[in-house]
Amino acid sequence: MKLKLLSASLLVIPINTSANELNDASSSVSMNVGLYASISGLDDFSLTTSGTDGSANAIYSGSDTYQLESNGQIRVTLTGSDLSNGSDSISTNYSLDGSGLTFDTAADSAHNASHSISATATLGEISAQKAGSYTGTITITVSGI
Repeated sequence: MKLKLLSASLLVIPINTSANELNDASSSVSMNVGLYASISGLDDFSLTTSGTDGSANAIYSGSDTYQLESNGQIRVTLTGSDLSNGSDSISTNYSLDGSGLTFDTAADSAHNASHSISATATLGEISAQKAGSYTGTITITVSGI
């Protein structure tokens, strides 16, 4: 009887894709945040005098505060009308933070602070303006620089 020896070999190749990455890619994610600003807390305010109400050359003054918040540098500008009762008007001066009608916030910086607006009106001679209620309008404009 003849005996045959048979031999066989088996080659096992493991496939493990998590350990042997075949490919990868990357990309950049970005966004742009736009310049934004907000004014809050600005209310109506009245001018009063420390002198005699209605007297010649009496000076009336008043102020209010508001909150200004921005995420970048901005310019703040104030415009305002003279006080009027329809037929008569009284010259009125305004200021932001006591120093003019315009200011800029710090460059390359966010801003969150309280600011003030003030107004002053001076009467003329007693007969230069009628007694009664006078009103005007102010506008605060915020713009990018």
